[in-house]
Amino acid sequence: MSRSPIPNDRTPGAAGASSPAAAPAPAEPPDDALAVCSTSAAARLLGVSSTTVQIMVERGELRAWKTRGGHRRISLASLQALRDARVRAASGRDSRAPLVVLVVEDDPAQRRLHDAPITGWALPVHLLLAVDTIDALLLAGRHRPDVLVTDLPTRPVDGLEMLRRLRARAEFDATALVIVSALDDAQIAARGGLPEGAVHYRKPIPFDTLRGFLEASALRKRRDGA
Repeated sequence: MSRSPIPNDRTPGAAGASSPAAAPAPAEPPDDALAVCSTSAAARLLGVSSTTVQIMVERGELRAWKTRGGHRRISLASLQALRDARVRAASGRDSRAPLVVLVVEDDPAQRRLHDAPITGWALPVHLLLAVDTIDALLLAGRHRPDVLVTDLPTRPVDGLEMLRRLRARAEFDATALVIVSALDDAQIAARGGLPEGAVHYRKPIPFDTLRGFLEASALRKRRDGA
């Protein structure tokens, strides 16, 4: 894990969560319904957390459905296809390229709260910490982050306006936007709403969920050879 030094001292915060609705699991199992495994078994095979597997299912990267008892089952065929794709991607490029994560937080204590766990997860992440929205725009232009995690600060540029500026530029089309805010969906909508595809967690943020999101993002980057 590498981390860029910052001139000031502050960090993002805590945990909680309101997120976009997950894609529902198929009601009917596919033809290969017997060739399945549980979420925990899939996590062991991929070397990731169960939360990461759930996120990969929601993204459509793994095929899954639920039994009548409500238990999720993962298709072994889709699991093997994902593993094969990771091997092919790794063979054609430098698989050590880290996931670039930019955290935007104007409160020093909150920045430290983000810094400590993310750097302690031993993920292939290059962490950047921005002290305000202008700093974030400058760092984003320089490093083109894979994931941007932000509160919705209002100085010196409104946080929602910062996100809209980034989304308006083609080079940030692939940047995943994760918003961590005490505002609820109605309050955000009243301010113009979030950019399409943005993920919203209510404070305090559940760090296990954030870790799963970053793990899944790192795996996808390796698979796609980005």
